[in-house]
Amino acid sequence: MTRALIHLTSILLLSSTAALAQVAPNARVERDGEGRTLPELYQAALKEGGTLEVLAGGDEVNQQDATVQAFKAAFPGVNIKVTVDLSKYHEGRIDQQLASKNVSTDVALLQTLHNFDRWKSQGALLPYKPVGWNQVPAKFKDVSGAYTGMLIYSFSNVSNVAATPADQAPLDAIDYLDPKWKGKIVLVYPNDDDAVLYQFYKIIQKYGWTYMDRLLAQDVRWVRGSATPIPTLLQEPGTVSFTTAFPLVPVPNLPLRFNVPRTDSFLTWAQTAAIFKDAKHPAAAKLFLSFLLSKEFQANAPFWPIRNDLPAPQGWKPLSEYNTNHTDFKAFMRDRATVERFRLQIERYIGTPQGPSPLVDGR
Repeated sequence: MTRALIHLTSILLLSSTAALAQVAPNARVERDGEGRTLPELYQAALKEGGTLEVLAGGDEVNQQDATVQAFKAAFPGVNIKVTVDLSKYHEGRIDQQLASKNVSTDVALLQTLHNFDRWKSQGALLPYKPVGWNQVPAKFKDVSGAYTGMLIYSFSNVSNVAATPADQAPLDAIDYLDPKWKGKIVLVYPNDDDAVLYQFYKIIQKYGWTYMDRLLAQDVRWVRGSATPIPTLLQEPGTVSFTTAFPLVPVPNLPLRFNVPRTDSFLTWAQTAAIFKDAKHPAAAKLFLSFLLSKEFQANAPFWPIRNDLPAPQGWKPLSEYNTNHTDFKAFMRDRATVERFRLQIERYIGTPQGPSPLVDGR
């Protein structure tokens, strides 16, 4: 199995393209905030022409391939280009475009949640309430529709059940300090990814800075990119991680399992999207956001659906029944002084991120 396939199947969208191709005909009864259905939005996008430009946060270039394939299958003739990079780098690109008044990005789909309110305050966003918007909890969206959460993402424990039965895998942060995990822990540099930095912020709040001293004594293998631990977990079955993601429903033929902590809180957030006011392809942008929020797409998402009217994946309870504060990460991201101060504190322990970027490592 190639590394690219592993990341495609394990991190973002494991959706059946064939199933998602039925989004357009099946969603006729739902309308967006402008009173239009997906088929009507599709016709508007066809008339508009051009190529929809989306900047999507991520750390593997192929993470959005399944989304693009499904969108094209559902809406033939609507061209789309999704560029994946770390959200913090997309932030800089977008700010430069706005400053130069030359906006080439139609849609931003990012982890850097603090940016959306800033861009709204600058008058840079186009208010839009996609199909399904009324089913998105208020805490995940702007009241005017300037931005909306599209997908629930989560980082937590992932282990290989071929070597470690799920009930024997570490779950709480303190479990990783057991000597039996020495040399077997693969973690993402927290000073390279704000979501992982948040995880460590919560750990230090609960266990104190002595946790870092004890963790470093475990000979942790630090890597760049939240998807990077997955190949190691597959190729070295005894390894474990809590700074990566894997679908809630097990992937056929892959022995990895996602587990939430026993008592610790864990990270969830809403990957959020917005359309820019000066977007060159607003009709296609509205179609894309409505596509992401459609029932069919959400039902195939790897984590919990963001819509209130859809059940949790098989074998899982609703997200509200777990120990995760869905909006705490956004509050953390908004407090940039705390984020940068904590990043430097962590860096004193583990140094600057080393190794190639997962986006340019030639895979």
